[in-house]
Amino acid sequence: MKSPVTIKDVAASLGISVSTVSRAMRNAKDVSEATRHTVLKKVKRLQYHPNYSAQCLINQKTNLIGVIVPVLHSNYFSDAISGISDVLAESNYQMIVCQSNENYKIEQASISKLLGYNIDGLLISVSKSTKNDKIFKEVVNRNIPLVMFDRILDSVDCSKVTVDEYEGAYKAVEHLIKKGCVRIAHLAGPQDLLISQNRKQGYLDALNDYGLKVNPNMVVHCKSFEDDAPRAFKKILMNDPLPDAICFINDQSAIDCMKYLHRKGLSIPRDIKIVGFNNDPVSTVSDPSLTTVMQPSYEVGKLSAGLLIDEIDGKRTRHVNYELRTKLVVRESTKSVRQETKKD
Repeated sequence: MKSPVTIKDVAASLGISVSTVSRAMRNAKDVSEATRHTVLKKVKRLQYHPNYSAQCLINQKTNLIGVIVPVLHSNYFSDAISGISDVLAESNYQMIVCQSNENYKIEQASISKLLGYNIDGLLISVSKSTKNDKIFKEVVNRNIPLVMFDRILDSVDCSKVTVDEYEGAYKAVEHLIKKGCVRIAHLAGPQDLLISQNRKQGYLDALNDYGLKVNPNMVVHCKSFEDDAPRAFKKILMNDPLPDAICFINDQSAIDCMKYLHRKGLSIPRDIKIVGFNNDPVSTVSDPSLTTVMQPSYEVGKLSAGLLIDEIDGKRTRHVNYELRTKLVVRESTKSVRQETKKD
């Protein structure tokens, strides 16, 4: 059986030192582009594969980052993971992605497993059922850099990256009020989830600031973001008179409601105006296209990963909190009736 090619073989074939080969493969700044190109070409020809396990033992670093999100099928979290991946790749880190399925026990088990891999850092957006912060404090006490993003626990001492959910909801309701809506309903998320609380508060404050009375029957909470939405919006539509607008916790719930309203013979936006949240790709192809609040999910991922790497490399010793802005994307589901008539 042929012995595997070693880094010494690569160095000997080029007549250079082992350390030069190593630095060239790591894209070190003190190695010229010509040398790096020559080394990588020889590595490919000789089919040399670095022994990362040995490197980890020598450097006492795995270059592995744990990433845990509530769900992978969400456009928001897939975009955030894309941002994380781009930053980690630039810094020669690999990531292990876990899905908690909105379950705290699965989340705990995932963290324990990642700690077993000796990860260099952890990025996490907590599940909706996460209340206990014990395991996160264990991560911090083990001096493993931790950054929470999107969904966070205030009690954990670590850097955090969030989106201004309050502002996004406020701007959505303000937009509807300026369109002439006065009976604005809100399909809210789980009551104990911070992002749901922030969006609901933005909705309530916008109504109050513009002198509109809050009708408790116009606010219905979902137990989950997706599965429970039909029950919630059907309950909202039992109001008499009907709402003239509904702000949704996410885009998919809004689109499911629009389909339901179409089947009931109601027109959007003539009878009811609809606003979603997230700016998922489906919002551009729905009929009508959906007005929604865009969240900078890719940027959330990039910023979170950058903060984590800085902490791992010792470039940042103090924890920081960043809150990114949202943007209201206005489409057909909230246009005025006058605009609709003119177009027809």
